[in-house]
Amino acid sequence: MTENSIPIRLATMVDVDALTELHYASFTPDEHVPVMLGKAYVRATYIWQTTGKQSYVLVAEDHGKIVGLVAVCDGQFTRPMFMACLPEFLRCLITHPTLIFKKKLWSRLFRRPDISVRSKKLADYPGFAQMTIGVVDENCRGKGVFPLLVAATKVYSKARGSRAIRAGIYKTNVPSRRVFIKGGWIESPELQTPDTVFYVAYLDSLFMEEIGMQQAEQSG
Repeated sequence: MTENSIPIRLATMVDVDALTELHYASFTPDEHVPVMLGKAYVRATYIWQTTGKQSYVLVAEDHGKIVGLVAVCDGQFTRPMFMACLPEFLRCLITHPTLIFKKKLWSRLFRRPDISVRSKKLADYPGFAQMTIGVVDENCRGKGVFPLLVAATKVYSKARGSRAIRAGIYKTNVPSRRVFIKGGWIESPELQTPDTVFYVAYLDSLFMEEIGMQQAEQSG
């Protein structure tokens, strides 16, 4: 596999089962809340992301097999995706009632950047897209799949009318952070949480100044 041989395309409903399997195999319940809620819930999130009007999923293929994906929502995604997946969420709580007492479930499920700039919450600023997830098959990591997917989001989101894209990465995930830095994404201190750092790709040169964002010093 070489970077030049990795096709990138939009996912469709036909790909949902493959997306679900790749996602479910890539995270533990402690690492990602949808996995904590079970495979049916993960599948519901990909149905929403591939068929909804406000989101899209890009996939990378190797000989017809999906080996990587990134998903992007045109705006804030936590609440609309949660509402779309609510039936599966409730079914999960009914069958696994101990989840109700997991603090991590509730804190991460409803986490969102809430910093206000010029009276508007950044998460709700028009044209500010958000990357919801990025996954690469463990056998294909380090082969240039993720950088290609990340770069492709700029093209697709700009065509959809977005002016910038943000991506939240766990601070401990150094390899992924390097991908965004090398790709020209800008670390944004306003969006930082205790465990997450955010990188922003500006698709409109005026957007950064318009919303009053700052640029952190970066290395890597």
